[in-house]
Amino acid sequence: MTNVKKLNNHDDSLYRELVLDHWENPLNYGKIKSPDIKSVGHNPVCGDQIEITAVVKKGVLTDVAFESTGCAISKASASLFLEKIKGEKIKKIRSLKPKDALEELGITLTPARTKCALLVFTTFQKHLK
Repeated sequence: MTNVKKLNNHDDSLYRELVLDHWENPLNYGKIKSPDIKSVGHNPVCGDQIEITAVVKKGVLTDVAFESTGCAISKASASLFLEKIKGEKIKKIRSLKPKDALEELGITLTPARTKCALLVFTTFQKHLK
């Protein structure tokens, strides 16, 4: 599975800068002390690891944080995707598809890098089932 967006070279370089920015300065980075949700994921292909903690109130994801080790793609994807779903109803989050997480990155990925980018999505979704 690859990102569905086709980008020109100018757009691609802008999105690469976005990825690097979210890798170096991720949003929602850290750990929530008393979470309602704690989910851990690992990508054995490249060694990426993530731990997501979250608070849910009245069916709404009110706070979410993550800690991770791994590549720029997995960390940037976690930063962007968790920011996207923060404040959303859990019911809506359950209905999201992998492409929804990939669209946040805005770059075309190889199959191996797609697994890196989807680590946050698969880790959070497995807890919601």
